[in-house]
Amino acid sequence: MTALQAQMKKPLTRTRVIGFAAMAVCAVGYAGFALALGAGKLDYLPMTQAAIIAAVAALIGEIGLWVGAGCLGLTLFKKRKAMLDRLFRRQPRPSEV
Repeated sequence: MTALQAQMKKPLTRTRVIGFAAMAVCAVGYAGFALALGAGKLDYLPMTQAAIIAAVAALIGEIGLWVGAGCLGLTLFKKRKAMLDRLFRRQPRPSEV
């Protein structure tokens, strides 16, 4: 491993793991939504039952999307703030240490 590769490798913090797991839940939820609607259209399920299943799966996907975006966005915000603090030679607050 070169020095550049070691520098580019990002550690998986707890917030990042939660963010990536939530994005996986988002993908599974939206895939379930599409599959349920497809099963309803192909008459494998009654359309009312397929619509209910699709609504629940879409809600799960949407929750995963918001949690994942929040967690991964928080990690980007912390990195940018730390970079700007180093750039302007500001000392980090005691609560951030």
